[in-house]
Amino acid sequence: MKRSDDSLPEQDWDRFLREATAGTGAADAPKEPSARARMVTRRLQGQPPPEPPRAYRLAAPAAARGRRPWFTIVVAALVVLAIVAFVPGPLTGLFRFGGGSGGPAAPQGPTVREPFRDSPAEDWAGGADGIDVPVARATGGLSAAGVGEALGRTKNFLAGTNLDPGVLRGERPTAALRFLDPRQKAVREYVADAFGAPGAPGAENDPLRLATRFDPERFAFAGDVVKTRGGMTVRAAEDGGIDVRTDVTFVYPVVRASGGGEVVRTIVRRAAVLRWPAPGAPGAGTFQLVSYASDVTNGGCGERKGYFSPEFGAERATVAPDEGVVIDPYDRAGTVDAHAGARGHCAAAVRS
Repeated sequence: MKRSDDSLPEQDWDRFLREATAGTGAADAPKEPSARARMVTRRLQGQPPPEPPRAYRLAAPAAARGRRPWFTIVVAALVVLAIVAFVPGPLTGLFRFGGGSGGPAAPQGPTVREPFRDSPAEDWAGGADGIDVPVARATGGLSAAGVGEALGRTKNFLAGTNLDPGVLRGERPTAALRFLDPRQKAVREYVADAFGAPGAPGAENDPLRLATRFDPERFAFAGDVVKTRGGMTVRAAEDGGIDVRTDVTFVYPVVRASGGGEVVRTIVRRAAVLRWPAPGAPGAGTFQLVSYASDVTNGGCGERKGYFSPEFGAERATVAPDEGVVIDPYDRAGTVDAHAGARGHCAAAVRS
């Protein structure tokens, strides 16, 4: 230790250093009374004992206290979403609305603004765009260009009998039949009877076998779009021409002509074979209808009188389909004739 004060005599300074080093000066330092001694002293003096120390908790600021419930809710929501993401099956039913009794939500159904809602056809193409046309290749006695022309006319025939606005209102499909072979007498007689006097007695004269029609006095369409899916294939015919096989499903959103917001869908799947002769052969440039068939859902189970007659609301509940006749009108597997709801039956649809 360095001496900094020269006012002390030298011998006193030396004695101070020796006592500090030996610790002898520590005995003379005042000592702090113990806690027990202080308590005894206070008791003897008649003073009350000191209060015990209070326990303090650091309070959160007011703003933080106000945010705590929201913070808890957010954390809980994130935990629930994480659980649902990893275990969706058992939990998703907890978040459905409108089903009642914890069941699945009831389908909302179609509306005038969204006539294809809750339908597989919602994602289908509209109109003729949904009819796929294969790449034209030379087949049978026709060149690639000849096959391409036949395919284009076949597509026009399908659109003209199932998509033309006038035909849908009951007009004769003149444009669609312009290339019908005049030598096919039986078909021409059917066309003359069916479209000349719709609703004439006898199923053989029913225009719905070939074209789609709705009575404009009773029905209108929700929007101007008909959804379609299907296409055609080509193969060589025995006489040197080609057979074009078609298979297309048409979905029509229908409302009452008298008004109201209820929308129902009539679904028609049609299959036909059109034979196009080779150039130079009899009937070249025209087609013959080799076969045609259809499946119809919600087109009316009673007498149709030349028009499809879909049921609405309570009417649908009173219609009794043929026993055991159940179809899925959107299922395009197999052929039309293989479906239980073929022509002449009133089928129950698993979805519409």
